[in-house]
Amino acid sequence: MAGGDLKYRHLSRSSSHRQSLLRNLVTSLITHESIRTTWPKAKEAQPVVEKLITLGKKNTNASRNRAEQIFFQPWDHLPKLFGELRKRYMDRPGGYTRVLRIEPINRNNDQAPSAILELVDGPRDMRFAMTAKSIAHERSTGIGLRDITARNVAKVTRYRKNGTRELEALVRTMRKWKPRLTEAWRMKETWEEVDEKKRREAERKGEVWVKKHSHGERDPNTGRRKGGDDPFEK
Repeated sequence: MAGGDLKYRHLSRSSSHRQSLLRNLVTSLITHESIRTTWPKAKEAQPVVEKLITLGKKNTNASRNRAEQIFFQPWDHLPKLFGELRKRYMDRPGGYTRVLRIEPINRNNDQAPSAILELVDGPRDMRFAMTAKSIAHERSTGIGLRDITARNVAKVTRYRKNGTRELEALVRTMRKWKPRLTEAWRMKETWEEVDEKKRREAERKGEVWVKKHSHGERDPNTGRRKGGDDPFEK
Protein backbone atom coordinates (compact mmCIF):
# COMPACT_ATOMS: atom_id res chain seq x y z
CA MET A 1 0.00 0.00 0.00
CA ALA A 2 1.41 3.38 -0.99
CA GLY A 3 2.40 5.56 1.94
CA GLY A 4 2.34 2.71 4.47
CA ASP A 5 4.99 1.99 7.09
CA LEU A 6 8.08 0.09 5.95
CA LYS A 7 8.49 -3.38 7.43
CA TYR A 8 12.26 -3.33 6.88
CA ARG A 9 15.08 -1.01 5.88
CA HIS A 10 15.81 -0.94 2.16
CA LEU A 11 19.43 0.14 2.87
CA SER A 12 19.37 2.17 -0.40
CA ARG A 13 19.71 -1.01 -2.43
CA SER A 14 17.67 -3.11 -4.79
CA SER A 15 16.05 -6.29 -3.52
CA SER A 16 18.73 -8.61 -4.93
CA HIS A 17 21.59 -6.40 -3.74
CA ARG A 18 20.05 -6.15 -0.26
CA GLN A 19 19.72 -9.94 0.02
CA SER A 20 23.34 -10.43 -1.08
CA LEU A 21 24.49 -7.87 1.48
CA LEU A 22 22.63 -9.57 4.33
CA ARG A 23 23.91 -13.00 3.30
CA ASN A 24 27.48 -11.68 3.34
CA LEU A 25 26.99 -10.13 6.79
CA VAL A 26 25.51 -13.35 8.15
CA THR A 27 28.34 -15.42 6.70
CA SER A 28 30.96 -13.11 8.21
CA LEU A 29 29.26 -13.22 11.60
CA ILE A 30 29.07 -17.02 11.67
CA THR A 31 32.75 -17.17 10.67
CA HIS A 32 34.23 -14.49 12.98
CA GLU A 33 31.41 -14.26 15.61
CA SER A 34 31.85 -10.47 15.76
CA ILE A 35 31.72 -7.89 12.97
CA ARG A 36 31.68 -4.11 12.70
CA THR A 37 29.25 -2.45 10.33
CA THR A 38 26.73 0.38 10.25
CA TRP A 39 23.85 0.44 12.70
CA PRO A 40 21.06 -0.09 10.10
CA LYS A 41 22.88 -3.04 8.51
CA ALA A 42 23.47 -4.65 11.90
CA LYS A 43 19.80 -4.31 12.87
CA GLU A 44 18.67 -5.83 9.57
CA ALA A 45 21.14 -8.73 9.73
CA GLN A 46 20.32 -9.55 13.36
CA PRO A 47 16.92 -11.26 12.77
CA VAL A 48 18.39 -13.23 9.85
CA VAL A 49 21.09 -14.64 12.13
CA GLU A 50 18.55 -15.39 14.86
CA LYS A 51 16.41 -17.42 12.43
CA LEU A 52 19.50 -19.18 11.07
CA ILE A 53 20.60 -20.33 14.53
CA THR A 54 17.05 -21.52 15.21
CA LEU A 55 17.32 -23.67 12.08
CA GLY A 56 20.58 -25.06 13.41
CA LYS A 57 18.94 -26.00 16.70
CA LYS A 58 16.15 -27.89 14.90
CA ASN A 59 18.75 -29.97 13.01
CA THR A 60 16.34 -31.49 10.50
CA ASN A 61 16.66 -32.11 6.77
CA ALA A 62 14.29 -29.21 6.08
CA SER A 63 16.29 -26.83 8.28
CA ARG A 64 19.55 -27.90 6.61
CA ASN A 65 18.10 -27.28 3.17
CA ARG A 66 16.88 -23.85 4.25
CA ALA A 67 20.29 -22.94 5.76
CA GLU A 68 22.04 -24.00 2.55
CA GLN A 69 20.05 -21.36 0.68
CA ILE A 70 21.44 -18.59 2.91
CA PHE A 71 25.17 -19.39 2.80
CA PHE A 72 27.15 -18.81 -0.38
CA GLN A 73 29.48 -21.67 0.60
CA PRO A 74 27.37 -23.94 2.81
CA TRP A 75 29.99 -26.70 2.99
CA ASP A 76 32.25 -24.32 4.98
CA HIS A 77 29.65 -22.98 7.44
CA LEU A 78 27.02 -25.66 7.97
CA PRO A 79 29.30 -27.81 10.19
CA LYS A 80 29.79 -24.91 12.61
CA LEU A 81 26.11 -23.95 12.56
CA PHE A 82 24.81 -27.47 13.21
CA GLY A 83 27.72 -28.37 15.47
CA GLU A 84 29.40 -25.80 17.72
CA LEU A 85 26.67 -23.14 17.65
CA ARG A 86 23.87 -25.68 18.07
CA LYS A 87 25.49 -27.04 21.24
CA ARG A 88 26.21 -23.55 22.57
CA TYR A 89 22.63 -22.30 22.25
CA MET A 90 20.71 -25.51 22.89
CA ASP A 91 19.51 -24.31 26.32
CA ARG A 92 19.05 -20.66 25.35
CA PRO A 93 15.47 -19.82 24.29
CA GLY A 94 16.51 -16.88 22.11
CA GLY A 95 18.64 -13.78 21.92
CA TYR A 96 21.67 -15.32 20.25
CA THR A 97 23.07 -12.01 18.98
CA ARG A 98 23.80 -8.58 20.40
CA VAL A 99 24.15 -5.17 18.73
CA LEU A 100 26.41 -2.63 20.46
CA ARG A 101 26.70 0.97 19.33
CA ILE A 102 30.24 2.26 18.78
CA GLU A 103 31.90 5.39 17.45
CA PRO A 104 31.49 5.92 13.70
CA ILE A 105 33.94 3.81 11.70
CA ASN A 106 34.38 6.87 9.48
CA ARG A 107 35.73 4.98 6.47
CA ASN A 108 34.34 7.55 4.01
CA ASN A 109 34.20 10.48 6.45
CA ASP A 110 30.39 10.25 6.49
CA GLN A 111 30.05 9.78 10.28
CA ALA A 112 27.53 6.98 9.71
CA PRO A 113 26.20 5.41 12.94
CA SER A 114 28.21 2.23 13.51
CA ALA A 115 27.72 -0.87 15.62
CA ILE A 116 29.20 -4.24 16.53
CA LEU A 117 27.10 -7.30 15.75
CA GLU A 118 28.26 -10.29 17.80
CA LEU A 119 27.23 -13.75 18.93
CA VAL A 120 26.64 -13.95 22.66
CA ASP A 121 28.36 -16.45 24.98
CA GLY A 122 31.23 -16.83 22.50
CA PRO A 123 34.96 -16.20 22.71
CA ARG A 124 34.51 -12.66 21.37
CA ASP A 125 31.61 -11.62 23.61
CA MET A 126 32.39 -7.97 24.33
CA ARG A 127 29.91 -7.55 27.19
CA PHE A 128 31.45 -10.57 28.93
CA ALA A 129 34.90 -8.94 28.75
CA MET A 130 33.56 -5.52 29.80
CA THR A 131 31.82 -7.08 32.80
CA ALA A 132 35.06 -8.78 33.87
CA LYS A 133 36.89 -5.46 33.55
CA SER A 134 34.27 -3.73 35.71
CA ILE A 135 34.52 -6.44 38.38
CA ALA A 136 38.32 -6.15 38.49
CA HIS A 137 38.12 -2.37 38.85
CA GLU A 138 35.44 -2.38 41.52
CA ARG A 139 37.20 -5.05 43.56
CA SER A 140 40.41 -3.01 43.49
CA THR A 141 38.57 0.01 44.96
CA GLY A 142 37.21 -2.08 47.84
CA ILE A 143 33.65 -0.75 47.61
CA GLY A 144 32.10 -3.92 46.22
CA LEU A 145 30.11 -4.55 43.06
CA ARG A 146 27.59 -2.00 41.84
CA ASP A 147 24.02 -3.05 41.10
CA ILE A 148 24.45 -2.65 37.35
CA THR A 149 27.58 -4.83 37.42
CA ALA A 150 25.76 -7.53 39.39
CA ARG A 151 22.94 -7.51 36.82
CA ASN A 152 25.46 -7.82 33.98
CA VAL A 153 27.10 -10.77 35.72
CA ALA A 154 23.74 -12.53 35.86
CA LYS A 155 23.11 -11.80 32.18
CA VAL A 156 26.46 -12.97 30.79
CA THR A 157 26.66 -16.14 32.90
CA ARG A 158 23.03 -17.30 32.83
CA TYR A 159 23.23 -19.53 29.74
CA ARG A 160 27.00 -19.68 29.29
CA LYS A 161 28.48 -23.07 30.08
CA ASN A 162 30.94 -22.70 32.98
CA GLY A 163 30.24 -18.98 32.75
CA THR A 164 30.98 -18.16 36.39
CA ARG A 165 34.31 -20.00 36.27
CA GLU A 166 35.36 -18.37 33.00
CA LEU A 167 34.36 -14.92 34.25
CA GLU A 168 36.36 -15.32 37.45
CA ALA A 169 39.42 -16.49 35.48
CA LEU A 170 39.18 -13.43 33.22
CA VAL A 171 38.85 -11.14 36.24
CA ARG A 172 42.01 -12.59 37.80
CA THR A 173 43.86 -12.07 34.52
CA MET A 174 42.82 -8.42 34.35
CA ARG A 175 43.77 -7.79 37.98
CA LYS A 176 47.26 -9.14 37.30
CA TRP A 177 47.74 -6.91 34.25
CA LYS A 178 46.48 -3.70 35.83
CA PRO A 179 49.53 -3.02 38.09
CA ARG A 180 51.88 -3.73 35.17
CA LEU A 181 50.05 -1.30 32.91
CA THR A 182 50.03 1.37 35.62
CA GLU A 183 53.76 0.95 36.24
CA ALA A 184 54.52 1.08 32.51
CA TRP A 185 52.46 4.24 32.13
CA ARG A 186 54.33 5.94 34.99
CA MET A 187 57.66 5.07 33.34
CA LYS A 188 56.53 6.43 30.00
CA GLU A 189 57.72 9.92 29.09
CA THR A 190 55.11 12.60 28.62
CA TRP A 191 54.84 14.53 25.36
CA GLU A 192 56.20 17.64 27.09
CA GLU A 193 59.29 15.74 28.26
CA VAL A 194 59.92 14.40 24.76
CA ASP A 195 59.58 17.89 23.26
CA GLU A 196 61.95 19.33 25.86
CA LYS A 197 64.53 16.64 25.09
CA LYS A 198 64.34 17.42 21.38
CA ARG A 199 64.69 21.14 22.05
CA ARG A 200 67.82 20.64 24.18
CA GLU A 201 69.32 18.35 21.55
CA ALA A 202 68.73 20.99 18.87
CA GLU A 203 70.32 23.72 21.04
CA ARG A 204 73.37 21.53 21.60
CA LYS A 205 73.80 21.30 17.81
CA GLY A 206 73.23 25.03 17.38
CA GLU A 207 69.92 24.58 15.61
CA VAL A 208 66.45 25.98 16.17
CA TRP A 209 63.84 23.35 16.96
CA VAL A 210 60.26 23.96 15.90
CA LYS A 211 57.53 21.60 16.99
CA LYS A 212 55.75 19.96 14.04
CA HIS A 213 52.92 17.53 13.73
CA SER A 214 54.03 13.92 13.27
CA HIS A 215 52.05 13.74 10.02
CA GLY A 216 53.13 17.15 8.70
CA GLU A 217 51.38 20.48 8.53
CA ARG A 218 47.78 20.61 7.35
CA ASP A 219 47.05 22.47 4.13
CA PRO A 220 44.27 25.02 4.88
CA ASN A 221 42.85 24.62 1.36
CA THR A 222 42.74 20.83 0.92
CA GLY A 223 42.80 19.76 4.58
CA ARG A 224 45.57 17.23 3.86
CA ARG A 225 48.91 17.14 5.64
CA LYS A 226 52.21 17.71 3.90
CA GLY A 227 55.68 16.70 4.92
CA GLY A 228 54.59 13.86 7.19
CA ASP A 229 53.87 10.16 6.90
CA ASP A 230 50.57 10.56 5.06
CA PRO A 231 50.42 7.54 2.68
CA PHE A 232 48.20 9.48 0.28
CA GLU A 233 50.62 12.38 -0.01
CA LYS A 234 53.02 11.51 -2.83
